[in-house]
Amino acid sequence: MTFNFPQNAHDFLVMLVPMLTFALGFAFLFFPGRLLRFMGLEPIGGKPEAIGEGRSSFAGALLALALGCLLLQDPIALQPGLNLMLAIGWSISTFGRLLQLTFDGGLKRKRIQTRFLIAFGLAVMAWSVTEIPYMSCVENAASECTLPGSLKDWFLFLVAILTFGLGLIALLLPRLALRILKLQTRINMPYAVGETRGTLAGFYMAIGGVYLLMPQPVDFVALVLGGAWLLTGLGRALSVLFDRGWTVYNMFGVLFEVGIGVLTIGFVLRLY
Repeated sequence: MTFNFPQNAHDFLVMLVPMLTFALGFAFLFFPGRLLRFMGLEPIGGKPEAIGEGRSSFAGALLALALGCLLLQDPIALQPGLNLMLAIGWSISTFGRLLQLTFDGGLKRKRIQTRFLIAFGLAVMAWSVTEIPYMSCVENAASECTLPGSLKDWFLFLVAILTFGLGLIALLLPRLALRILKLQTRINMPYAVGETRGTLAGFYMAIGGVYLLMPQPVDFVALVLGGAWLLTGLGRALSVLFDRGWTVYNMFGVLFEVGIGVLTIGFVLRLY
């Protein structure tokens, strides 16, 4: 696990999108209240612990994916799958912003228009330095798409489906996603109902979806999958400490998310 400083313009471009993604995740981790207010979201019923969803649900996948691209691969070698995750994540984020503009009342909002253009630009930059890896289930239809055979493979398979499914809910059912997160739109910003489409959905869908499509096992991709859950749980633990989040929901969430993350990473590293 190394960090290589860029030596030329191409290397810099390879690292630019992961670094910007990390910066966004870092901001959610340490300034969740400010970012959620900027997005037009607030806790349901004024419950302060819901602010912590910025530290957990919003930050975890962003940080894991960015750190995976920066630390688990050589910027020139482009470890298959990691940059693809990032490109797909920002592409779905762009599509989510388009849905927010079209269906959630954000069409005339310059703030949403600007963030749509930023997501689109990041997606284009990510695709420009992404090499498409061999994907058995895509290139050979059902001939190489077999069910997992071991407990480890089944566990990782189910975690990937869960991750992808949560992203799909955030993309297609944003109101339900906000209720799950105990968040609501601010009174003067009803278009913020689509925030989960653009900020949350793409990265969960990319992390889970790429794992499901690539040949199994893919250790680096699985590490990002586990890292997303682990960092989500650790972010929720910070919420318990700093956002008055001592609730049964949060305590169960910490155990569940950290547990999935630790088990996933442990399976990948063959610790048990």
